[in-house]
Amino acid sequence: MARSTAEVLDDHLKRRTAGDLEGDLEHNYAADVVLLCEHGPRHGRDAVRKSADELERQLPEASFEYLQKAVDQEYALLFWRADSPESRAEHGVDSFVVRDGRIVMQSVAYELQPKK
Repeated sequence: MARSTAEVLDDHLKRRTAGDLEGDLEHNYAADVVLLCEHGPRHGRDAVRKSADELERQLPEASFEYLQKAVDQEYALLFWRADSPESRAEHGVDSFVVRDGRIVMQSVAYELQPKK
């Protein structure tokens, strides 16, 4: 039986917090996942990998706070913010579609603010 959307989202956040990007991609993402972000649509696990690398570059050594999760059937919405020594992200919002225990679509948006 496939994992629920809540189970996939919880595992995604647990693995990302632990720094296990590759485990997250393998266990939680469909191979043909669609990623929607400020750069337009991207496809596949490499797109998610590149997005995670960009986030790490923008927010090195960041701590993340997950403010709210909403889940309904195959859909999930995550509100978050992050703080790093160099910058912070406010108004972070990710949305997900999970089918057969895998993320098949994720959108990512946040406001990056450099620290003065």
